[in-house]
Amino acid sequence: MDNRSETPKTRKSRTRPLTTLSLMLLALLLSLGVVFRIANLDQKIFWVDEVATAMRASGYTKAEVTAQLTDGSLHSPAELLAYQRLSPDRSFSQTLNALTRSPEHAPLYFLLTRFWMQAFGSTVGAIRSFSVLCSFLVLPCLVWLCQEVFRPCSPTPALAPIGSTAAALMAVSPFFVAYAQEARPYSFWLLTIVLCSGALLRAGRRNTWLSWAIYALTLLTSLYTSLLTVLLAVGQAVYVFTVQPHRSILRHYQWAIGVALVGFLPWVWVIWHQSDALTTNTTWMRTPIQPFAMIAIWLYSFAVLFFDVPVVAQWSWVALLQATIAAMVLTVMGIALYRMAQLPHRVGFFLAALCGPIPFTLILLDLIFQGQASASPRYLIPSQLGVLLAVAYCCAESGLPGYLQKSASETPVRLQRQWLVITAFLLGLSLISAWVNLNRSPDYQKAHNRHNPEIAALVNQAISPILVAEPSQTMNLLSLSHSLSPTVHIQLLPIEQMGTVLSSCQNYFVFNPSPQLVTKLHQIETLRVQQIYQPQLITNKDIHLSLAKTQFAACRAP
Repeated sequence: MDNRSETPKTRKSRTRPLTTLSLMLLALLLSLGVVFRIANLDQKIFWVDEVATAMRASGYTKAEVTAQLTDGSLHSPAELLAYQRLSPDRSFSQTLNALTRSPEHAPLYFLLTRFWMQAFGSTVGAIRSFSVLCSFLVLPCLVWLCQEVFRPCSPTPALAPIGSTAAALMAVSPFFVAYAQEARPYSFWLLTIVLCSGALLRAGRRNTWLSWAIYALTLLTSLYTSLLTVLLAVGQAVYVFTVQPHRSILRHYQWAIGVALVGFLPWVWVIWHQSDALTTNTTWMRTPIQPFAMIAIWLYSFAVLFFDVPVVAQWSWVALLQATIAAMVLTVMGIALYRMAQLPHRVGFFLAALCGPIPFTLILLDLIFQGQASASPRYLIPSQLGVLLAVAYCCAESGLPGYLQKSASETPVRLQRQWLVITAFLLGLSLISAWVNLNRSPDYQKAHNRHNPEIAALVNQAISPILVAEPSQTMNLLSLSHSLSPTVHIQLLPIEQMGTVLSSCQNYFVFNPSPQLVTKLHQIETLRVQQIYQPQLITNKDIHLSLAKTQFAACRAP
């Protein structure tokens, strides 16, 4: 039967099975999202950033731990793990002190993590479960945010399906699944961004003191979760002053932003007084990176929303296929963002305020100072959220005939079918990527610590091994301690003492030696140094971990 001859009653009856099927699919995707987030939660690599979370929440500073371990004694992995667990002799004030020594990280998430550890324990799974909970809470909040964002361009019946589509896409997104399993602030930051953004739109619509107070509170919470929220707040300010002409709204907004900024002044004071520590702790951001690599990372940061693009050192037909799929994903995102520009200006300006400020600022700073701050996908979470909202709106058209389209002509129907195929394509990629990562972590997430299992396996299989390292490797050793056998002994030594200690008949391994240490050891004629592990590198400047084996001449078999 021709669609144009259908009555509203007939069309309604035809859409019921689709609605039921959509609800069943949504329930399935949300259930899979739960499985992906909790599967092997305590088995994946606990890398240095997560070590920093556990260590600071437990009341230890990096300098303190390094000083205690660099005493010339042999230490067991259990001793290193103790610095990552709550102890009765570490008070809440010591946690605050540890957090102020790292002012580049806003403190709220770490304080909440300490309370979480007090309630549920200090195991890897327990610490990470707080991020899992935050990622679960994001999904219903995302549905609400979609209702606020797309209210100007869609009738009320169409808003819930848009939010449901966004929730489904986020539930199985390999990027958001990966960070839901990490003991870092990013899932909690995403939650505060969603709440803050929805509260702003709601306050602008209702314009009551209570709604603006809620916005001020959510903004303050987000500021105390990530310093990058400052840039997001700037984008929101531009949005408000651009689309809100009413003086009462502007007056209420100025009051709310003032309250939030005043509430954030205590941490601004900490940043001011710990500026040297902030500069030292962010040195890596100022490390140069090749322009081509930078552009590739920018594109990669968005492609991983739906497709966990494998990082390979050499090109092959498989790598070419993967790059083609990633290009298709990026094309879909570009089309979705272009369509957002055709919607009412309130929607387009809001998404621009959400997506633009952080990458624009970080890229500009990198261009000026030749750094790589913008090369971290986790810093672009607000932009990734905005892109996901745009894609969700377009994908929702595939299941909403007559709601998002003003016409029932053949062109909208064909467009709906095209987006139905695109939706299936994105969901399929996401499910495959999340399934592949079920027993592993994405390459972009664990940095150089993704090679911990290989290094630990080499050390664990040795007889009475002693793993020695320089004090600069303290955090990497704390991460590696989760994979080491209890029979392994660990010793941190200054470079000056390495030659003397290694010149003995012990089963020594040198963990990630610096070029200076390698040079010094090769100068000792009675000592043989052999590199036994180095991962395959994408570029010569890749940060990585290595392992060397030493043998004293007097101990060699004749």
